[in-house]
Amino acid sequence: MVVPSPASSGTSLANLGVPDAVRQVVEATGIRTLYPPQVEALGPVLRGESVLLACPTASGKSLVAYLALVRAALAHQTGLYLVPLRALAQEKFEELVQFESLGLKVGVSMGDFDVSAHTLERLDILVATSEKADGLLRKGSAWLDRLGCVVADEVHLMRDPERGPTLEVCLTRLRLLRPNLQVVALSATVGNSEELAAWLKARHVASEFRPIPLKSGVYFDGRITFTDLSTRPIGPPGEPLPRLVRTVLEDGGQALVFVNTRRSSEQTAQALAPTVRATLTPEGRTAAREAAEALGALGEEETEGIRRLSALLPNGIGFHNASLTNSERRVVERAFRDRVVRVLVATPTLAAGINLPARRVIVRDTTRYDDRLGMQAPIPALEVQQMCGRAGRPGLDPAGEAVLLARSEEEVESHLDDYLSAPPEAVRSQLAAEPALRMHLLALVASGAVRSSSDLQRFFESTFFGHARPVRELDSTVQSVRAFLEAEGFLDRGERLRATEFGTMTSELYLDPMSAIVLRSALERAPIGVRPFALLSAIAATPDLPPMFLRRNEEKALLERFLEEEAELLVKPEEEPLRLDLDLFLSTLKTACVLEAWISETPIVQITDRFNIGAGDVRGRVEDAEWLLGAATRLSLKFQRRATRSIDALSLRVRYGVRDELLDLVRLSGIGRVRGRALFDAGFADRDSLRSASVARLEAVLNSRSLAQSVLHQVGAPTDPIPGSGLPTAVPNATTAVRARRKSRPLEEFRTGP
Repeated sequence: MVVPSPASSGTSLANLGVPDAVRQVVEATGIRTLYPPQVEALGPVLRGESVLLACPTASGKSLVAYLALVRAALAHQTGLYLVPLRALAQEKFEELVQFESLGLKVGVSMGDFDVSAHTLERLDILVATSEKADGLLRKGSAWLDRLGCVVADEVHLMRDPERGPTLEVCLTRLRLLRPNLQVVALSATVGNSEELAAWLKARHVASEFRPIPLKSGVYFDGRITFTDLSTRPIGPPGEPLPRLVRTVLEDGGQALVFVNTRRSSEQTAQALAPTVRATLTPEGRTAAREAAEALGALGEEETEGIRRLSALLPNGIGFHNASLTNSERRVVERAFRDRVVRVLVATPTLAAGINLPARRVIVRDTTRYDDRLGMQAPIPALEVQQMCGRAGRPGLDPAGEAVLLARSEEEVESHLDDYLSAPPEAVRSQLAAEPALRMHLLALVASGAVRSSSDLQRFFESTFFGHARPVRELDSTVQSVRAFLEAEGFLDRGERLRATEFGTMTSELYLDPMSAIVLRSALERAPIGVRPFALLSAIAATPDLPPMFLRRNEEKALLERFLEEEAELLVKPEEEPLRLDLDLFLSTLKTACVLEAWISETPIVQITDRFNIGAGDVRGRVEDAEWLLGAATRLSLKFQRRATRSIDALSLRVRYGVRDELLDLVRLSGIGRVRGRALFDAGFADRDSLRSASVARLEAVLNSRSLAQSVLHQVGAPTDPIPGSGLPTAVPNATTAVRARRKSRPLEEFRTGP
């Protein structure tokens, strides 16, 4: 929990009006006093008032939010905690669970994991990504009718083009649905937090307070120049990163290094490994080896991330980036929190809320590639300051230190001025972007939230965009998107706003309308017995499945594959509805080839090596592909029933990553594609054939007696009790899961629309 350390001084919880039972839960974690911004915010929060709390990292914002949710739950209202990232959802859920001792029920909804309507009705507090909450609003829920408090964590991410519009629309809809709703918004220090508070009709609580003092500076030529213009030499001689890492480790601290690319995070960790290993004690090396061994228990199949981390973790160093799977990232995060990993090299996404502080934060790169500009561009000051804010661990460090690297004296000055001393950027609404509007406008109409042009105008006036700027600036884009939705059959024509059956289905499936158009077109073209690759290439062409980066040495092979498959493809370049140029089409074809390799049971390490991607990329594309195939199954019932069976079977193959013959086996808990293939090759073609197997025979195939017993138990064969196997008992349903939004492309890029 991001809260004060036991030793911190401040106002006692007992003097702040916190109910005794709640106070005892909090004090059980070692917290008895609060920091000044917490004290200022807590009074209004406990009175049910809305509050925007804008403070640096680790100032205890989360505790204020938790107490707001608990207050609502104890008043027999429901509470919703909105987060931008899945990893952050899991972290907040684990922290809120401690309040279940008060008789409350806490749940989480993120990624593949949906909460059923029955389960939701029993929850007092739900932690969810903005996309999941948006999905609830689209479908309607009695649970939301009892909503008393919503927490918007990292609310400054409304400035993000991908995540921002959904968060903004979500907050707007919730506030219109529940006019007396308590909103607790948590933000980094931003340039216009008062404007955000005014929009939310919330009390503005802003503070620069940090529980751990932070000293920031820029390193160049053997010394750090701090913002107060004092300097400190860093020895002994050597390259900047090893020097900065070595000195903090020798002083008993940890280091968090930020770089701008995945490849850099891995290469930098490899380069720093000897430096870190030299500082480890014998006990530290033993603990580091044990952390590496934990990677081997993550699943049936080794990945490139596991290979590389297994080589690095014994040295006390790791990396953290989007190429890792979620379970791999969790192992690294746990090892860093436990101080087993002494240095972590990460890409900037780690700075977005996940609680991993270090004594010294080193920001090596202040630029990154911007695909909209096609070149390197400066990272916003707010993001750099978020990285720097990770410096200093409450209860462990007397102070935190954030250091940017410079390549010249001139860059020292510019880094001090442009990043460390600069005011953070203001939050600006991203709702005017056409891809966001076409999706959310359809959802507003399909769910009945707006029914007329005047309703639509009132809604946009209630958004942060409408609060900060004249709504007429949106008018032309809104009218263009509305005309497009009518022309494509999502909305009825006429003055009254009403969704068609196709529009309602698209909204409930959480599809970008452009994706629904592509799927409709592909289904109408699909023959009986349509081949898997044709379906995979169709879903890969949708804007909801982002194309993979196309390398020049891949173009020839993909072009040959296109010419080979052209006659059977359901989506082709330069044809309606997308009219993609050849390069963009080939990049979508690359995604289809990755998915094809996955369902052909190609080992993940071979897929990642062949396509030069990470296992996290594979898993992300697989999850999105399964969702899109599930959506295509629903749409096929309307547009092409003869394709339904083929799509449904392919969806299962994508879920499990197998050929057809393994589908019966991999439905067993604990059996994935590797173990399923081992069973099949040993003569067990299906579950019926397993019923007569002995425990000893299955143990020999599966290398696990408890798993062998579990399999026999699942197929109904007599066996011994399974003592605490710990095997999963359910498979998450990604077909109906709401997907986090990806980079949707504007209409003009497809050269279509009104």
